[in-house]
Amino acid sequence: MLVLASPLRAADVTRYEAKPGSKVRIEGTSTIHDWTMEGQIIGGDLELPAGVKLDQSQAALAGVTGGKLAARVAASIPVRSLKSGKSGMDEVMQEAMNAKEHPKIQYQLGEMILREPHAAGTPFQFETKGELVVNGVTNQIALPVSIENVDESRLKVSGSIPLKMTDFKVKPPAPTIGLGLIKTGDEVKISFEWLVALPEKSGEVKGQ
Repeated sequence: MLVLASPLRAADVTRYEAKPGSKVRIEGTSTIHDWTMEGQIIGGDLELPAGVKLDQSQAALAGVTGGKLAARVAASIPVRSLKSGKSGMDEVMQEAMNAKEHPKIQYQLGEMILREPHAAGTPFQFETKGELVVNGVTNQIALPVSIENVDESRLKVSGSIPLKMTDFKVKPPAPTIGLGLIKTGDEVKISFEWLVALPEKSGEVKGQ
């Protein structure tokens, strides 16, 4: 499902690839304390129409038609890369998310709309719609995102969204260690910072 039916030719797009430095955080609640899980792996890529340059120093963004930017995003997060700092909780969450059968959280962009006006020198703000796959269950989500320039070749895409585990057929864990008395809240908040960069040119030497 992460492959477009009629993908654009390479010459028609500018492709950014996922790079180290990304962050993802899941925040939740339970009957005894709040909890968090964090990871540093977000794979995938971002494609923009050729000629579109996300330069936040400019007040306008070329290539936007009717407020829409014809971008493509396919991203994924390995479930086992999300850690709470407590192995017992990690195991419980991985079991609840059925990590053996569905080892990745996946996202596919459907629509990307620029929030205007954009003030030069500030990150671009977009309203997006797409498909999020967790535990093998696909849901449509509306996700506001911010995109900013890290340098000439790198972008940072960030955002956050509240979700319910049961919407993805994930049963909120009730660890057996607590005799079932410890209940995990259904609602969680997912936030992320995704670092992507233009591919290095063939033969390019870093530092030159």
